[in-house]
Amino acid sequence: MAGEFTLAELSKIEVDPLRKSVIDAFIMESNLAELIPWEDIGALSIRVVRMGDLPSVGFRKVNEGYASGTGALEGKTEVIALMGAYFDTDKAIARAKNTIADARAITQTMMVKAMAFNFNDKFINGNPTSDPEEFKGIEKRCDDIYNEGYTNQLIDVGGSSVTEGILNSSTTRHNFLDKLDQLVYAIWGHSPDYLLMNHKTLLATRSLLRREQLLTTTKDMFDRVVDVYGSARMVDVGVAADQSTEIIAEDETKGGGTTECSIYAVKFGIGDLLWGIQEYPMEVEDLGRLKDKPIYRTEVDWPLGLADVNPYCMARLYGVIASAAS
Repeated sequence: MAGEFTLAELSKIEVDPLRKSVIDAFIMESNLAELIPWEDIGALSIRVVRMGDLPSVGFRKVNEGYASGTGALEGKTEVIALMGAYFDTDKAIARAKNTIADARAITQTMMVKAMAFNFNDKFINGNPTSDPEEFKGIEKRCDDIYNEGYTNQLIDVGGSSVTEGILNSSTTRHNFLDKLDQLVYAIWGHSPDYLLMNHKTLLATRSLLRREQLLTTTKDMFDRVVDVYGSARMVDVGVAADQSTEIIAEDETKGGGTTECSIYAVKFGIGDLLWGIQEYPMEVEDLGRLKDKPIYRTEVDWPLGLADVNPYCMARLYGVIASAAS
């Protein structure tokens, strides 16, 4: 998966049926992984450089020189996290004749779903400070960008999200739209690829946009209808691998409330915005029957992470309260 392949693009050209089945199942459960561009770095870390202060420019008189101007470059290191899984099926279960489906296939499907949900979770909530084995997600990256002085990348929804929720009245709807547009405008080119939220916020936002005739739709690679606001796909990032914990929680403390959550805007681009890094592409290997016990094993191995070099590749709108009716 060289250069600028996404998993969706890789799936179209993958010839190994086992690997393709894992990739397809993964992106079926992860809208995020479907369109993130991935860079092979062949290492466990990469040094990236971001532009800081731009050099000064000016005018000159005839026969005089220009003033010298020097820009500032800021470097940082992005690291790889080792994600993967073993798909184990007992020999007796695999050989049973009275099962309604292939036991190894069912195990693979379940484990790939768990991996996809875990990836979605870490994309938002990954925090290597608390767990050094995971990569840093965009919540912490937004905090980093804000602390570096880019204060427009964290937006408080403020008075537009009252206790009754963003659908409470025409006034609250339009106040929320003002803040949503501020979030969109904070992204490079004012055109994020994704607006990421939980299911309750997605339903409320969809309802609001439909009432204001601002909702459009498209279809993804699986022919599923996807909601769009402006140029951005609206995505429910779903739940963690336990199938119950919302990845974007409704009890965030950022806005000081117990029913508040966030909407994240992101824009992807290898080398200049936000992108995925991998030591090497996802590998899937059927290890067959283990020698030390009667188990059939499949291994999925994917050393991956995120990198960003542009502070305007992501932003967060926090303090959002969806309508109870949603």
